[in-house]
Amino acid sequence: MAGIRRLSSRTRSAVFAPLGDAGRAVRVEKRLEEAIRSGVLSDGERLPSEAELAAMLGVAPVTAREALVSLRAQGLVTTTRGRGGGSFVRRPPADDATEARRRLASMTKVDLADHGTHYASLVASCAELAAERADAEDVADLRLILAATETDDLGDWRHADTELHLALAALSQSARLSREVMRLEADFGALVRLPLYDAGHRREVHGHQLATIEAIAARDPDAARASVRARVRSALGDLAELRSEVR
Repeated sequence: MAGIRRLSSRTRSAVFAPLGDAGRAVRVEKRLEEAIRSGVLSDGERLPSEAELAAMLGVAPVTAREALVSLRAQGLVTTTRGRGGGSFVRRPPADDATEARRRLASMTKVDLADHGTHYASLVASCAELAAERADAEDVADLRLILAATETDDLGDWRHADTELHLALAALSQSARLSREVMRLEADFGALVRLPLYDAGHRREVHGHQLATIEAIAARDPDAARASVRARVRSALGDLAELRSEVR
């Protein structure tokens, strides 16, 4: 799986990019939370030390410490002392859809459509840029990500689909786009993947995923953009039906 980690390197570097002059603990906490929930930071991964984190983000050590305290309270980070200790990521289970269903039930149709439009536009833009900038090795790594969809395990499916979108963001070569996709995956991605419990929907998504990768391999930005938008439209259609069931 080294190829996937290499692909994610640009997105991961966006996690630890300096925050600027408004480096409050809540901003540090939010960025790390989004990175954990979206899957950029892996379960069990060791985070930089408080001093390293503060230096990387351009904030005071006490700010980094406050953010880690809050993340521990949320159960997203655990800290151990002594040799080999440090702060480690505790990512929520990928197959736990309870909170996503609750949120879907609380959304209006307009809300769902608005979030979907934003999500589709952003990820499609990343796919378009990836088609212009990816090389053959990048395409091979994208294909490797889809290997997890060869089983019927929902956790594997959801993780692979998330990883694919994060990889597209990385291939855009834009730290800003990478951070925004990371934020949306943490915020809306769980809803997009709710319909994956249905085998028919998984087959349809797989077709869109393959079409996206083939378009990138062919350096066809328009086709790459269209296939991502089609994938999200499919999810939104099924989400609209699921919303009526869970309300």
